[in-house]
Amino acid sequence: MPSYLNNRSRFVGLAMLAVLAGCAQQSQTPAQPVAVYNPPGEALAALPATDVTWYHVPFATNSSRIEGEGRQAINNAVDSMRGRPAMTATVVGKTDTVGSDANNMRLAQQRATAVRNAMMGSGQVTAGQIETRWTGERQAGGPPMSNVADAGGRMVDIGVH
Repeated sequence: MPSYLNNRSRFVGLAMLAVLAGCAQQSQTPAQPVAVYNPPGEALAALPATDVTWYHVPFATNSSRIEGEGRQAINNAVDSMRGRPAMTATVVGKTDTVGSDANNMRLAQQRATAVRNAMMGSGQVTAGQIETRWTGERQAGGPPMSNVADAGGRMVDIGVH
């Protein structure tokens, strides 16, 4: 067999191996779901400020775990809705500006979902009473800052109305 055919066979074999390795690598990396900007509706903004009571659930950086102070805020919000089925809550997940916009949007959604689930877990509030929204770092209260771990942005706001 001529040597150029042997080299060509090796090249084709290596190329096929590289393609298979790339495919295997892609299948091992799960795709992250995309969370898109989902701000509160205009109906909430149109309510008189006296008609909305705000509760704030703080979070640690890059976490959607609800801690003690956050649990208390959720309990207070649930208590204000207890026995009042006409009351609703708008839950808005937010983040600081550390990390990419896509990751922050996903984290804000996870935080809002965690708070919603905790509220429903109380048995006092139904899913129909809770509107879940998230803004990521886009409306964290004040001008955007670059790569700043702002505790004011790492929270979920619960507006009971």
